[in-house]
Amino acid sequence: MKLHTLIFTSLIGFTLSACTSTPTVQHLDAGVLQEIHNLDVYPETANNKARLNKLNDKCVIEFTGQMGNGKVVEQWAFKGLTLFSAGSALFSPDGTSTAQKFDLYDKNTQKNFLALRKNFAKEALEQCN
Repeated sequence: MKLHTLIFTSLIGFTLSACTSTPTVQHLDAGVLQEIHNLDVYPETANNKARLNKLNDKCVIEFTGQMGNGKVVEQWAFKGLTLFSAGSALFSPDGTSTAQKFDLYDKNTQKNFLALRKNFAKEALEQCN
């Protein structure tokens, strides 16, 4: 009987700890504000697109395209003109990938962010302030 009580108490403890440690999911406010295809970018990519997404208190530009034999994905998180985070990942056909965070204080990073941001409509960008 004591073993049964001990097992039952342990199961209740595990259940309660699992319920309290479950991560919360962030809610998207507006979703996709605008999507643009075939941007003129450097380095050159084929079949590229950039999507402006609105999240709770910021916007994220997600850029994807084919570069050489791989697929590149960049994400730029910002509010207004303030860049919070940026980085890229390159996915190779052999299944390997590499990722890097961009230096937010680098002149080229800021220049690339502003150049990418200019592709979107003023009305869409106003929702990112």
